[in-house]
Amino acid sequence: MSQADPHALVVPVLFRDALLESQGDRAREWLNRLPGLVSELLERWSCVIAGPAMSGWSGVVVPVRRLDGSGAMLKISYPHETFQLEATTLATWAGRGAVLLLERDDANYAMLLEQLRPESLATVADTDKAMTIIGRLARRLAVPSPPGPPRMQPVFEQWALELPAMSAAAGHPLPARAVDAAIATCVDLGPEQPDTMQHGDLNQTNVLRGTREDWLAIDPQGYVGEIAFECLTHLRDRWTELKDLPDPDRALRRRIEIFADAAEIDVVRALRWTQARAVQTHLRSGPLDGPRDDGGVHDWMATTLAD
Repeated sequence: MSQADPHALVVPVLFRDALLESQGDRAREWLNRLPGLVSELLERWSCVIAGPAMSGWSGVVVPVRRLDGSGAMLKISYPHETFQLEATTLATWAGRGAVLLLERDDANYAMLLEQLRPESLATVADTDKAMTIIGRLARRLAVPSPPGPPRMQPVFEQWALELPAMSAAAGHPLPARAVDAAIATCVDLGPEQPDTMQHGDLNQTNVLRGTREDWLAIDPQGYVGEIAFECLTHLRDRWTELKDLPDPDRALRRRIEIFADAAEIDVVRALRWTQARAVQTHLRSGPLDGPRDDGGVHDWMATTLAD
């Protein structure tokens, strides 16, 4: 059987089962069409399958080899409304701090991407170093945005209006001063948003080793606003280790300072947006669910950074 044969594609079982459970017959139809779609894209983009398929939360990623012998990754997503935003964000970056978009087919929710190494930022044991890498990467990704990606300014306006009701619906799980601080941040800093692209989910598994650059971002959600809003994600990644330090409150602030310095932003804005985002994340579950079950990370950040 040749590597280009569509039957060489084996969809990961866990992804297939989860998709069928959540999407039913629509997912079954898409999965049945997937081998033929892969075959079509391989022919159009002059590639052959070079390894077993992998999966993310929204689709499959197939290692391929191009005509010149270089490796690439064929990513095909289950149809969803955020696909075009991901592709547009990658196209805007054009490889600057992020995986390079080689080809795209919006109609079939498919992209051909530069091949990166499997090593993620999670393998960097030194947390200060990892925080510095995240901050520098966030700065590189902050390029002028094209029209289309969602702006954060109206989101922050909405937060300022909704946070009191969200807190009441959840039974006021946070001190009033924490919620008040988050509202004040949205009112004070929300209108001042720059017209720059941001990743939206710059966690350590979304940063992989590259060859053109040491570290490159993948899987952007894409939004337009300020770098400071990205800080919380990586802090949350290292939560288990952070909470066990002798003085976790001090360590939390120090890591935000490291991020701000690396990203070349005002540390006060980084502190305030991290606190506000922690409040909103903790409260955003529905009124019947109560506050978000997050192991205490957002509660702690929301309260600690309110002082």
